[in-house]
Amino acid sequence: MPRIFISYKRNNDPDVRLARLLRDHFARKGHDVFMDTEIAIGADWSRVIGDELEKADFLVALLSSEAVTSEMIAAEIARARTLRKARGKPVILPVRVANEAAFPYDLAGYLDRLQTAFWRSGNDDLPLARQLLAAVARRRGAARPSKAGRSPAARGSQGTAPLAAGDPVAPLPGFDPRWLDALDNSGGAVRLTSPFYMKREIDGKACAAILKDGVTVRIEGARQTGKSSLLARLFQHARDKKLPALYIDFQIFDQRQFRDLDTLLLYLARLIAAKFKPNRQPSAYWDSALGAKDKLTQFIAGEVLDPLDKPLVLLLDEVDRVFQFAEYRSDFFGLIRSWHNARARDPLWQRLNLVLAYSTEAHELIQDGNQSPFNVGEVYTTSDFSVAQVRRLNEAHGRPVKEGQMNTLMKLLAGHPFLIRKALYEMVAARKDFPKLLGCAHDDDGPFGDHLRYYMWWLGNRPEVQTALKDAIATGVCASEPLFHSLRSAGLVTGHSRSQVTVRCGLYAKYLGDRL
Repeated sequence: MPRIFISYKRNNDPDVRLARLLRDHFARKGHDVFMDTEIAIGADWSRVIGDELEKADFLVALLSSEAVTSEMIAAEIARARTLRKARGKPVILPVRVANEAAFPYDLAGYLDRLQTAFWRSGNDDLPLARQLLAAVARRRGAARPSKAGRSPAARGSQGTAPLAAGDPVAPLPGFDPRWLDALDNSGGAVRLTSPFYMKREIDGKACAAILKDGVTVRIEGARQTGKSSLLARLFQHARDKKLPALYIDFQIFDQRQFRDLDTLLLYLARLIAAKFKPNRQPSAYWDSALGAKDKLTQFIAGEVLDPLDKPLVLLLDEVDRVFQFAEYRSDFFGLIRSWHNARARDPLWQRLNLVLAYSTEAHELIQDGNQSPFNVGEVYTTSDFSVAQVRRLNEAHGRPVKEGQMNTLMKLLAGHPFLIRKALYEMVAARKDFPKLLGCAHDDDGPFGDHLRYYMWWLGNRPEVQTALKDAIATGVCASEPLFHSLRSAGLVTGHSRSQVTVRCGLYAKYLGDRL
């Protein structure tokens, strides 16, 4: 019988009730069903979840408005998708649970092409169970386009939905850049006007930099420090100043688009062509005998830069994802460096302004400094909020944290942008005062539980990094520079070398220290 993995939002109704109901229906039909409530006490739950996904034939994803903000659910769906591409299973069966809004950016890339089941109220319990049982019995996936979720909603700063009258909304773990498309719509621009975006000194400097001719701007920082949000601000600033701009997010590229250098560069050319509608399409250049790097370079020069009378701002987000492809990463980044160098001999390339966003450690992975784009241009580093910025954000939420509690909040979260936003939202939306928030902060089912469980999952698949974090918590030292860089890039530690490591915040130190 098929094995079924149920992915759902813990400690949230109707998600938990519906997950149990479906588990019972599947079990009565003889199916082997997994829910994370069945993990034995003392077991390595991150390993168990990984093993169960490996064995699953189907993944039923219950997607309430709370569930779609879950880093853990996104990780489970992403892993299931990778496994399905590699070996044909598990089939993903998405269920919208009282939620017909567009999926967040990362989930939309996985789910928008799948047929979606709907649950709107308790009256749908049995019909949904029958529908899913029928899908499992047919042994087929949901390949037809979904009627819901096809038109992505515009998003505000730091991945949140547009704000109504300044009301706070639940922060998403990652930035959602789909609103960028709306800036070019004839019907009017969707503005970034969130009162919950904390403007930093580097915002103004980076905005000024992209208005120059022929600049390379680098935005570096660890996970969830606001790199993508700053890129969004730069995109909007360029459009405000009537400069052509294109945002490309490497995080949503499929594995097939990274198959080899030629495939990746042709895909980039097609993205650029879709934006600028050139006279000659990329295929005209790819028919030549030139190498892929020369093809893309000639395409950009002849079809994009030559017709322009002002600089193009090309923003490349999460560009360090290319580092995992060792066979061609040096060629790829050498190509970007060559565009930077070309400005010195060809005025045409002065019309290209490059903005690269990447993890703090990216420059460590290019051994030849002459081939690296990570040691040229202007660099701006994103970091956690200062106490003053947290105070301003607290004020924007109506001051749920009292002044006498601010030091305790900073010891717990250390200005972590996403977690600070999460804490303030939880206090306002759930009417939870600060002592109550503090009392459950380290619980698996607490306000940060999903985020913390995601990191346990991430570490569980990287035993060497897990050991390095344990050492860092206990001694403030990492075993090697590469392991230190991995932890810092992931946003778990801060510091400048492996011999001086600090866990990023008190929440991580206690939760992960107790469980590793």
